[in-house]
Amino acid sequence: MTAAASSAAHGVAAALCLAWVVLILAAGRGRAGYGAALAAAAASAWAAAVAWQPAASLAGLPGALEVLRSAVWLGVLLVLSHRLGGGAARRQAWRFGAVGLAATLLALLPVPVLPTLGSPGLLARLGLALLVLLVAENLFRNADRAARWHAILPCLALGGLSVFDVLLHADAALHRGYAPALLDARAVLTALALALLILSAARDRRWRQNPPVSREVVFHGATLVLAGTFLTGVGAVGEGLRYLGAGWAGAAQASLLAGAVLALAVAASSASMRSRLRRRVVDHFFTARFDYRAEWLRCVATLSAHDAEAESRAITAIADPVDSPAGVLLLRDAEAGPMRWAGSWNRPVADLALPPDHPLLQATQDGTRIVTEVPAGLAPGLSPALDPLWLAVPLRHHREGLLGLVLLAPPRAAFRLDAEAFDLLRAVGREVAMFLAERRAAERLHDQRALAEHAQRFAFVAHDVKNVANQLTLVLRNAEHNMAEPDFQQDMLLTVGAAARRITALIARLREPEAEATPARIAPLETVRDILREVAHPVQLDAPDADAVRIAIAPDRFAAALRHLLDNAIEASPPGVPVRLALRREGGRLVLDIVDRGPGMTPAFVRDRLFRPLVSGRTGGNGIGAWQARDLLRGAGGDLEAMSRPGAGTTMRLTLPCTDDNATNRLKEIAA
Repeated sequence: MTAAASSAAHGVAAALCLAWVVLILAAGRGRAGYGAALAAAAASAWAAAVAWQPAASLAGLPGALEVLRSAVWLGVLLVLSHRLGGGAARRQAWRFGAVGLAATLLALLPVPVLPTLGSPGLLARLGLALLVLLVAENLFRNADRAARWHAILPCLALGGLSVFDVLLHADAALHRGYAPALLDARAVLTALALALLILSAARDRRWRQNPPVSREVVFHGATLVLAGTFLTGVGAVGEGLRYLGAGWAGAAQASLLAGAVLALAVAASSASMRSRLRRRVVDHFFTARFDYRAEWLRCVATLSAHDAEAESRAITAIADPVDSPAGVLLLRDAEAGPMRWAGSWNRPVADLALPPDHPLLQATQDGTRIVTEVPAGLAPGLSPALDPLWLAVPLRHHREGLLGLVLLAPPRAAFRLDAEAFDLLRAVGREVAMFLAERRAAERLHDQRALAEHAQRFAFVAHDVKNVANQLTLVLRNAEHNMAEPDFQQDMLLTVGAAARRITALIARLREPEAEATPARIAPLETVRDILREVAHPVQLDAPDADAVRIAIAPDRFAAALRHLLDNAIEASPPGVPVRLALRREGGRLVLDIVDRGPGMTPAFVRDRLFRPLVSGRTGGNGIGAWQARDLLRGAGGDLEAMSRPGAGTTMRLTLPCTDDNATNRLKEIAA
């Protein structure tokens, strides 16, 4: 082949390799794509240099670029070996790299005109080609089956070209000269073989990368382009009318422009127009139909918003991905029960209940099938106000099964349903099912807590009623013997009046528990004296400096706790033996000791049973008094402590923080 033909062949090869570079970068990104592009670029540079200097294809710049081309191919294969090869391939990659560096430096030596096997430059180039071939073979052999699918094309392309280089240099060593036909054929073979790298880059990509621009930018950009095209067309028509020269041309031109602007405003405000623009323009810019990050964030934002009812938010979260303008939510109250209307979005309220054997529920029972184009025969009994129906999306919960069903109206614009749309609807349906199940569980927990609080208040009131009943029973028993005595009559009236007031206060506590729990600044000594007026048992009060003490607690709570403790002390005390009350202030706290001379309690009973609800040490007791008293006191920042020994009586120590000015000043002094 002549020098001109050789130059033309290498020039075409350089152009083709450069085109392969562009196609490789367009087909795939990442390390594999960039490596393939680098291999093609090195081959293009070498072929261009030979086309420029065809007479010295093995010396000077063409020779140096040939060596660098082979070195680049070796580096690309080593990177692939480290990425796709097994452990053995990764360990050998460093060794091949060191040997390849040495062979590259030696291959830069000039090749003699009559090469022999003793020529260092020839041996180095032959060794470098063999090294590329060995690395390609090592990569293909050590890669597992899944990775081999990505490695086979680079191994065939670069390894095959290296085989041809080995044959070229071996033939030159045997015949003491390079064959011109083989030199020129190498350019054609390089241009053809490197085309395989385009397929390799496309394989390694595994999925096409979306353009680095958001869907909103594409949407608004397409909107501006279409609007600009429309206005340009309108302007061209108006300009044509102006050239007609008619008297009405100016008015027609202004009217046409105003109408065009009005039409654009209507189109921009139309939801159906925006939907059509997304379906016909925006979706074609992206491989995936949905921006899953944006869809997930939108679902979370919709469900966590507070601008609508939870049911409407649940419907909206499912309707938005498919651009549905309305929907209905059906929920199941109990397992295997009917599914009833629970809410709607842009649809009227419907008295709707689907039995378990309804065809629509049977079709979605597994929780994964989405019924499309719901026909009238598949949904008998549905309200006509819900028509037309388009999709029936099941709400499947991992624990409760089919929790509900969302019926969607047809979209504003034609929407293509495919596997990707169904997968997104199933994922969003599961998230909505979890949202509704957690909301239902929270409502149940709130109801249970309300019932538990009511039961606790009722237990407290029942205990107080028992104490009042005991007092009235005692009065009735004494009335049989002392009814004629005026003093007894007076005491009986006071006791009955106090009992009536206590029962009235207990009923008020059941009706308005929050009112009686409102803290107030009270004088504890006055409350103690009021309660002692209702007690027939002798009580010794010791409160030398408690007149100015004030505490922050609801009056009824403090009175209830004091009555419980005082009643227990009176019941434990022998007849006629007084109960002692010692009221004092210690370090900014009120301390009230209620001391009786009863049989006392063991340390084990105080530790394990005294403050447990529904556990009592007395026959006929309810086990509520001590527990309720401590609960009431702790609610106000206080506490209750029991000190007792068998045969030595019991002291119940009640403590509460003081709120009077003197106590506050003392606390400040202590802190200073």
